[in-house]
Amino acid sequence: MDSQFPLEEDTNNYVDSYTVTINGFIFCTRHGKEVCDKCPIDNRSCNNMMVEEMLHDKLTEDELSTKWMGDERDPFTVSHKWVRLSGGKPGCIEHKEIACNQCFDWGNQLYRSIHGGRKPRVSRLSNKKNKEHKDTLH
Repeated sequence: MDSQFPLEEDTNNYVDSYTVTINGFIFCTRHGKEVCDKCPIDNRSCNNMMVEEMLHDKLTEDELSTKWMGDERDPFTVSHKWVRLSGGKPGCIEHKEIACNQCFDWGNQLYRSIHGGRKPRVSRLSNKKNKEHKDTLH
């Protein structure tokens, strides 16, 4: 059945001649760099806006002020990590998946860089609540 409304375009994952956007983060298409001297492009400030809210939720104020480097952080690269899949959307080479959260989970990658490779902390209390809800039948 045709809809009277146009299909919603996925603006978090697309490729054009200058940039590739993967899970909301922008890189130069030619070199796959967030900061590229050859293109020249620096997308860290735009990309940081995509994960600011998540970082504010997971980090303490002290961590944000002392460990989060913002636009001065080391840039990401997706060089040799993405390919244009059918339909023209970018996806990871490893899983051939558009918006792959295993390869392109920028928020957790930033969190790990701030915390020296550790995974994001998860509240034991919230885990316990989730487990209790799974055990009950509805």
